[in-house]
Amino acid sequence: MERVESTKVAPAERPVLLRNVIGYGIGDIYGGGAFLIVGMLFMFFLTEVVHMRPELAGLMFGLGKVWDGITDPLMGFISDRTKSKAGRRRVYFLWGIVPIAVTFALLWVPIRTGNQAVLFVYYLLAYVLLDAANTMVMTPYSALPAEMSSDFKVRNRLSTSRLIFSGISSLLAAVVPAMIIGAFPGDPGKGRLVMGIAFGLFFALPWIIVYRSTWENNERREAVEGENLFKEFATIFRNRSFRIHFLIYVFAYTAMDILMALFTYYLTYYLGRPDIYSITMGSLMVAQLAVMPLYSALASKKGPALPYGIGLAVWAVGMAALTLLVGPTSPVALVACVAALVGMGTSAGVLMPYAILPFVIDVDELITGEQRSGVYAGAMTLLRKLVQGLLALPAIGFMLKGIGFVPSAVQSAETLSKFKFFFIAGPGILILCGIVAATRFRITPTTHAVLKAELARLRAGGSPEDATPETVSVCELLSGHPKSQWWKAPR
Repeated sequence: MERVESTKVAPAERPVLLRNVIGYGIGDIYGGGAFLIVGMLFMFFLTEVVHMRPELAGLMFGLGKVWDGITDPLMGFISDRTKSKAGRRRVYFLWGIVPIAVTFALLWVPIRTGNQAVLFVYYLLAYVLLDAANTMVMTPYSALPAEMSSDFKVRNRLSTSRLIFSGISSLLAAVVPAMIIGAFPGDPGKGRLVMGIAFGLFFALPWIIVYRSTWENNERREAVEGENLFKEFATIFRNRSFRIHFLIYVFAYTAMDILMALFTYYLTYYLGRPDIYSITMGSLMVAQLAVMPLYSALASKKGPALPYGIGLAVWAVGMAALTLLVGPTSPVALVACVAALVGMGTSAGVLMPYAILPFVIDVDELITGEQRSGVYAGAMTLLRKLVQGLLALPAIGFMLKGIGFVPSAVQSAETLSKFKFFFIAGPGILILCGIVAATRFRITPTTHAVLKAELARLRAGGSPEDATPETVSVCELLSGHPKSQWWKAPR
C-alpha cells in the first residue's frame, strides 16, 4: 500500500536535557545487573546448590530463552499498538514494577528435593516469568531513543547513558551478591534468596524515575495499525542495515553469554580460586565502564562500526591473554589485569548494538513510511535469544556433561583442559565473526544526516522520485532498496 502524502510540517523536537539522559539511562540498572547475576550465578546455583544435573540446567536455559524470544516481538507488536494517556511504551514501566521484584526473588528460592523433574519444572517456570517481566519493560524501553530524538549525537548519548548505568549495575552485581551470599556461610541457599529479594527491589524501583524522565514523540505517538504479527515481523528483514545489525548484536552478546556463564566455573575449577571472584569480576566491570565514554565519543564522530571493531579486537587479545598468561598459580594482580583487558573489549560489544538500534529504525521508516520502534526492539532480542536458547546455552550444559564435568567434585586434568579450550574458543570464534560483520555496516554521522534530511522531506509530503543523486546513493546503500520501493507501508 502506498503511503498517502502529507504536507504537514513536523514540529520542533522537545529538547533532551541532561536530566532526561540520566533518567532514561537509569532503566538499564535492571537490564545490566539482573541478567549478569543470572548469567554468572544461576547455572552454578542450579548445579551446585539445588543439585540439578548440568544437562537439564542447560536445557532449562534453552527452553526459557526460546519462549522469551517469542514474547519479545509480541511485546514490540503490542507496544506499537498500545493506546493510553502515557503513550505506547512508557505505561509498561509502571506495570512492570511489581513483576520485576517478585520474579527475580522467585528465581533464587532453594528447592530442597532430589526429584530432578520437580527442580526442572520449578526453575523453568521461574525463569520464564523472569523473562516475561523483563520483556514487558525492556522491549518498550529499547524503542524509546528513536522516538525521543532524531539527532545522531543525542541518541548516542541516550544509549551511552543506558549502558553506563548498566555498567554501574553490572559492577554492583559482580561484587555485592557474593558479599550477601557470603554472609550466610552455613546456608548458601538462604544467602541467594536474600540476595534475590534485595536485588529484585533494587531493579524494580528505578522504573518510576524512568517513567517521569522520558516521553514519546507526539508526531509518532499514534498507534501503528495492522494485525498480522508474523507478516510484520518478516518485513524487517528487507532492511539491509538491520540484517547486519543483527549479526553485530548476536555475535557480541552470544560471546558474552558464554563468557559469563562459564566464568564462575573457570575461577572455581580451572584456577581453583573461587575467592577471587569479586576482584576479577570487579576489575572486568570497572574497565568496561571506564572506557565506555571513549567508545561513545568515537561512535559520535565515526559511527558505531569502528569502535565496535576496535573493542572486539581488544576483547580477543584479552581472551588470548587468559590462555597464555593466566594459570592456577598466577598472581591475583595479573588475573585482575587480564580481566580488565577483557572488560575493555566487551565494553564496545555491549554498547554499540544498542547505539545502532535507533538508526536502523530510521532506515525502516524510509522503506515503510512507519515508525515501528517496538517491532524492531522486540525482533532484536528475539533473534539473539533464539540463537542463545537453541544453541549457546544448551551447548554449555551439554559441553559440561560431555567433557566429564562432575558438580562439587575435583575435576580430572583432561576435563579441565577441554573446559579451557571451550571457554576460550567459544567466545573467540564469535568475536572474530562480529568484527567481520561490522565491516559491512555503513551508518555513520554523515550517512545518517543524509537519511535524516530525506525522512524530513518525505514526512512533509515529498516524493522519493525527487531525491537528489547523493541521497539516492546513500539511502539505497543503507536500505538495500531502490528509491521506487521507499515509503511504502509494510502490509
